[in-house]
Amino acid sequence: MSKLNAKRIADMTIEALERTAFVLAELAEDGTEAGLPTAERFARIEYSGPTSGFVYIAASNGFVEELAASLLGVEAEEIEEAQCLDALRELANIVGGSVVLELGGTERLHSLGLPENVTESNIPPFNDSMERCCLDSECERIEVIWAPANKPASAAA
Repeated sequence: MSKLNAKRIADMTIEALERTAFVLAELAEDGTEAGLPTAERFARIEYSGPTSGFVYIAASNGFVEELAASLLGVEAEEIEEAQCLDALRELANIVGGSVVLELGGTERLHSLGLPENVTESNIPPFNDSMERCCLDSECERIEVIWAPANKPASAAA
């Protein structure tokens, strides 16, 4: 089993964005994330199995509109609210799938719940068991938060 860290979560998210939506993003460097727009849209997906937890996506409006436009192959001005919500849930689903593969590979089966749109109040306060990364996608914000519900078994003997 792998312990995820912020860098690995960022890499998985960047790869998912490039592969599925042709959206470019990079890890926001220390100090630069303060200059990015505030996250106003949120989604989460729950996973369960040998380990359980949640993956949260928090993103600026501009990012979500561009994501939806890229997924649908239209201009951002043509995007409606429902399409933005769908796009954010789809990203949560894709990143959640990457997380469970990273955690258990093909030997340990996890299952994913259904992604859902949530409010900022649904995101738990950050603590030491969680990992978070902030990405910059053309000056728009996307954050991914991994919140394991239970700690994996220790590899130490």
